[in-house]
Amino acid sequence: MSARIEKSGIYDMPEAVYHADPCVEPSLSNSIARILLDQSPMHARYAHPRLNLKREPFEVTTAMDFGTALHKLLLGKGASIVEVKADAYRSAAAKEARDAAREGGCVPLLSEAHDRVHECAGVVLEQMKQREDCAEFFAPGRSEAVMIWKKDGIWCRGMVDRLPDDPKAPIFDVKGTGLSANPVEWDRRMVKAYRTQDRFYAQGSKILRGVDPQPMRFVVAEMKAPFAVSVLTPAPTLRSLAEDDVARAQTLWGDCLKRNEWPGYPHTAHIEAPNWLLRQAEEQAMRDDALEYAL
Repeated sequence: MSARIEKSGIYDMPEAVYHADPCVEPSLSNSIARILLDQSPMHARYAHPRLNLKREPFEVTTAMDFGTALHKLLLGKGASIVEVKADAYRSAAAKEARDAAREGGCVPLLSEAHDRVHECAGVVLEQMKQREDCAEFFAPGRSEAVMIWKKDGIWCRGMVDRLPDDPKAPIFDVKGTGLSANPVEWDRRMVKAYRTQDRFYAQGSKILRGVDPQPMRFVVAEMKAPFAVSVLTPAPTLRSLAEDDVARAQTLWGDCLKRNEWPGYPHTAHIEAPNWLLRQAEEQAMRDDALEYAL
C-alpha cells in the first residue's frame, strides 16, 4: 500500500485500504476494541490486519453482498453493483459472473436481489426523509469518511457511514438486517455489540473537529418488504458506561502494544453459584422437608 498515515485527520480512502489499517502504527478500531473487551488481547491480536498477517479472509455471503449494495445506494459511495442475470448461483456462468464481479471490486447480486435492493433503498430513503431524527443525514457531509486520531499515544481509526459537515450534528451508521428492525428487539444487540461505537467515534470527532457531536443515530433498515426503518440512539446511562469501556480498551491496547504481550483469558476463573441456582436449592430443600414431614 501507499505510505502510512502519520497525521490525524479525516480522509477519503477505499474500504480495503481502511480495513488493512493505513496508520503508521497498528491502530485501534471500534471492532478491535470490542474484541479486547469481550474476549482478550490474544483474540484482538489475531483479528488485527497488521498484527496477524496470516489471518484468514472471511467468506462473503449473499446477505453481506445485499447489505453492501444497500449501503452504496443509501450513502452514494462504495463499490459498484453488478447484476448477475440468474435466479441462483447454480450454473457455471452465474458463478463465473459473480467471481468476476468480486475480482473487479464490484458487488454481485442475483436478479431478484438486484431489483429488491433498489426497491429497498428507495423505500428506506423515503422514510428517512420524513423523519426529524434523520434530517442531518441529508445535510452537507461526507459518506464513508475515515477518521484517524491519536489518543494518549495510540492511534485510532473509524470509517463513518455519514459524517455531516456540522461538527455538532450526530454521526450516522446504517445497518441492514434480514430480521426485524423493531427497537425492542435491537435493545440487547445495541448494548452488547454496538455500545462503544458512539463514544469511540464521538471521541475522534471531537479531537479532529473540536466539538462534541450529538449522540450517534443508528439507522436500522429491514432488507425484506416492507423495508421498515427504526432509528436508535444511546441514552445517557449507556453512553456513560461506553465512555468507560472505550477508555479501558485504549489503555489495554496501549499496554499490549508497548510490551508486545497479548494474553488470553485470565488464570483460574472462580465461578460463583448464581442467585437462581441458590433459590432452586432452597426450594428443593423446602420440598424435601415437607416430604419428610408428610412421611
